[in-house]
Amino acid sequence: MRRGKFIVFEGIDGSGLTTQSSLLKNWFDGQGFAVFSTKEPTDGPIGGQIRLALSKRLNMRSTALALSFAADRMDHLETEIIPKINNGVVVISDRYYLSSYAYQMLDLELEWVIQLNSKCLKPDLTILLDVPALISKRRMERMRWHVELFEETVKLERVRNNFLSIAERLTKNGENIEIVDGNRPLNEVQKDVRQIVLKALRKTTGEQFLVSKNGEKKIKKLVDFSS
Repeated sequence: MRRGKFIVFEGIDGSGLTTQSSLLKNWFDGQGFAVFSTKEPTDGPIGGQIRLALSKRLNMRSTALALSFAADRMDHLETEIIPKINNGVVVISDRYYLSSYAYQMLDLELEWVIQLNSKCLKPDLTILLDVPALISKRRMERMRWHVELFEETVKLERVRNNFLSIAERLTKNGENIEIVDGNRPLNEVQKDVRQIVLKALRKTTGEQFLVSKNGEKKIKKLVDFSS
């Protein structure tokens, strides 16, 4: 069986990552493909500590936070992501190592953070949702009653610029990163996301994926996709 694909959504808080990754998962489900949706930080033991730190309920220094993210990520890869990809499943993640780079370089040396994550599996496709910091802040204010560690507007704008500069660097190094304007209606953003995903998937002629319908596992080819 051919391996599945690993698709990652990245962007600042409030850029629509959870919404767009959920919409893409629903689309894969509608096509009948086996798909697994996940997120970072995870719901595992290390991810739980990270969430406490982000919500300011646990005091964790920048270095310890960066190490925790890297440890949570490797555990995530080994226990969930890689086994599913190897079994032909499409995996969609809400955040991955690009988020560590963009956020943690506010306080730490980027090269050190990159080295921490050097053993991580590279995504087949990273979709960076680009939204101005002020817009994302307004979105969060409508949905939340508290502010997390990195959610001040000035800090968000710095993180946004970090995302864009790092995406450019990693693209030059061969990573498949597509930037999507996330400051538009949901359906317009999702339409672009699907087109990018189909383009990325069809780069390999005849690629096959696991399909699971009514408990029966089959193989489905890319030509069976519909937009």
